[in-house]
Amino acid sequence: MAQLLPPRAPALPLAPREYSAGNQEQQNDLLRKYFNALDGTLQQLLLGFNNYGTFIDTTTQTPAVINTAYPITYSTTVEAFGVSVDPTFRSRIVVSRAGVYNFQFSAQLDKATGGVANTWFWFRKNGVDIANSASHVVINGTNDQKVAAWNYLVTFRAGDYFELVWSADSTAAQVHYVAAVPPVPATPSVIMTVCYVYPDAVV
Repeated sequence: MAQLLPPRAPALPLAPREYSAGNQEQQNDLLRKYFNALDGTLQQLLLGFNNYGTFIDTTTQTPAVINTAYPITYSTTVEAFGVSVDPTFRSRIVVSRAGVYNFQFSAQLDKATGGVANTWFWFRKNGVDIANSASHVVINGTNDQKVAAWNYLVTFRAGDYFELVWSADSTAAQVHYVAAVPPVPATPSVIMTVCYVYPDAVV
């Protein structure tokens, strides 16, 4: 794993009593290398921190079959740079640059009928479930709207993708979209926010 290391200030040689072109050139060379390294590190940090994305869905998502994994899909890109939703697989959030990313989501939960529904949410990287990433949320009928919300840090290579997955033990469970009713704006069924945390964390 390659990490971004800060440049170290050079140990400049002591100046002689009398002017020496050789000594001056040596100091200039050391300073030139230091500032070049400093500039390169700063550029990598700026590029890294510029990667971001906010993605939402404006539909209601329901499980067709109980106790089955369904990747959450996104209909709209709100803001993004260096991070995108795969146009074919709308559940896949693809990163363009290697590093550590923070994925933070909120899912608006509801139930179309009475009774209890158990729901689970977890994360996948490149189609593989991430161990120990699941959480359990219970919906107690039609009057018990809840929001599932948490975040996860994941290390990626360029071109890797990330998915939020859910499952429920009732087909009446919903990740629910609510249209705008003034003065309240619309409530997306899902909001996913992606932020670049640390550049060049993997080769």
